[in-house]
Amino acid sequence: MRLIASIFTVVTATLSLGLSTSTLADEPFMSEKQYENYSVRYQCILNRFHDDLEKKEQALIQLDDDFGLNDDNFDAFDELASEYERDQDLLDEVRARVSEECPIE
Repeated sequence: MRLIASIFTVVTATLSLGLSTSTLADEPFMSEKQYENYSVRYQCILNRFHDDLEKKEQALIQLDDDFGLNDDNFDAFDELASEYERDQDLLDEVRARVSEECPIE
């Protein structure tokens, strides 16, 4: 009886974990607003440090750290970026913010 109870507990925990994981998997890695903020900061870094490769690299590393991007989730980010890049309104908003917040000097 004890073995059956243990097996039931393990199966129940496994199923619960599987459901939780699939629910989390349905959530996008990054919201559209977060992607907009990331894109604006990315473009600003390119504008500000276009002539200083070392500073640009450091700023881009910090940006990825700030948004939690790493080797483990880069593919998810890349897929999401492909989706968001099809949204012309989002791209227009990014361009407008970049022009306002960090114009090319």
